[in-house]
Amino acid sequence: MSKQFASILVAPEDYAEVSALSLPVSLIVASGTPDNVEFNDDGGQVLPLDQVALRVIGRLPLSDSGKGHLAKLASLWRSKLDVDAPAEIPLEMADTADARAKVLEWLVVQMTKAQQQGAQRSTRFMRELGLLRQQHEEIQASFQNLEQFVYRHGPQHRKLETTLSPVSGQLPITLRNGSRLVQRLPGSSVGLSDIAVQISNETPPSEGVLNVSLLSPDTNETLAIWEVPAARLTQGWLRFSLDRALGPDTISLMLNVVYQGRDTIRLASAVQHPEPRFHPEVDGQPVETLPALQIWRWIAGARAPVPANAFIQVGGKNRLRRVERDTLATAINLETLHDTVPLFQSGEALLVHVLPDQTACGILAGLALPGVRQVFASLLTRHAEAPPVEYQLALLPQDQRPHQPGRLPVFDPALSSGWIRLQPEEEGQAHVLLPESLDRPHDLYLMTRLPRGHSSNHYGWSTFSNICLQF
Repeated sequence: MSKQFASILVAPEDYAEVSALSLPVSLIVASGTPDNVEFNDDGGQVLPLDQVALRVIGRLPLSDSGKGHLAKLASLWRSKLDVDAPAEIPLEMADTADARAKVLEWLVVQMTKAQQQGAQRSTRFMRELGLLRQQHEEIQASFQNLEQFVYRHGPQHRKLETTLSPVSGQLPITLRNGSRLVQRLPGSSVGLSDIAVQISNETPPSEGVLNVSLLSPDTNETLAIWEVPAARLTQGWLRFSLDRALGPDTISLMLNVVYQGRDTIRLASAVQHPEPRFHPEVDGQPVETLPALQIWRWIAGARAPVPANAFIQVGGKNRLRRVERDTLATAINLETLHDTVPLFQSGEALLVHVLPDQTACGILAGLALPGVRQVFASLLTRHAEAPPVEYQLALLPQDQRPHQPGRLPVFDPALSSGWIRLQPEEEGQAHVLLPESLDRPHDLYLMTRLPRGHSSNHYGWSTFSNICLQF
């Protein structure tokens, strides 16, 4: 214990005599009355009571008046700090010829005891800190497990917050080979999960790539990068998704769009922003109109399944993409190859209504992109009086889609879940676990049929929902 943090309390009348002992501790002089006491260190600096209480290890009276003076301060400790006053070195011990040696012996005993108590406290604190760290890790692991469960099975959807719609008759923003558009994103960064721009080209360019990145000028960091090949630069919204929504700290965001390739890319333009700092720049030149934008948000720092029609950022593994309502509504009816399959009442499930004498089938075109390793869907017949229904989920290369209505293709067993029989209102799932990742786009086939021996499809509200693709 250093001299600075080990002190002895003395009365003013004993200060000179105690100083003559040349003790290896500092002295604190307590002057005044218990109702109006003042503490001063060796240099005369006034010390507050709480600091004195931390430093003083004992009281040393060398006279009767000093002993009485220090004894009166004991009540101050109990009333102000709710603890006993520091121990007193017995007067008869300090009154002998070898006073310094006796005081030093007392100090050694007290400091040794204080060090032992400090070591015990440190050991106890380290043990408690270890337990606290272990509990923290267990809580973190529990939250991660909970997040993974909700991420895979919960009906969560990223929320569309902002839409800057294209303005009719307004010239688009044109990007040529090597052109760069830089746009400051409006609104807060907290919870941002997706960004979309709208392509105005009626036909995609013959070759090239569109590079999109999200940057923060505050941290000089690139937060995400997306790459879109020319063949997918078709007219309409291009949605770019983050694996995890941005965190709770607010930062500025810049969208950086670069086109490399033949022909040109035209981005639909929206409103004119009155604030110049929000005007986009194309190749360093300001443009008055903003590009048409959509911005989605989710819980800050949390994961939500990526929409199946969105582009995912470059890098990362084990991504989960969920087919959302808008994409579900595009499912083609195999019976006609031009009508769509209806959604169920809630709009969150596809109603592939079981038929009495044939297989009912809906096709989600080109949804299983290269890199998919697993596809699964939730199954449910939504009426208690429905017959048993058999469900199947299968994949087929996009270029092998039937050209004749009603003709059910032959599926590779490795790309099919097989038929799964469910009773009315019994929940189930169909899984396709691929032996290796897909190397080309595949269609998803969602099929239902009646089991052998059943002919009535009354109340056969057979549905597919929560359709997910694992990359």
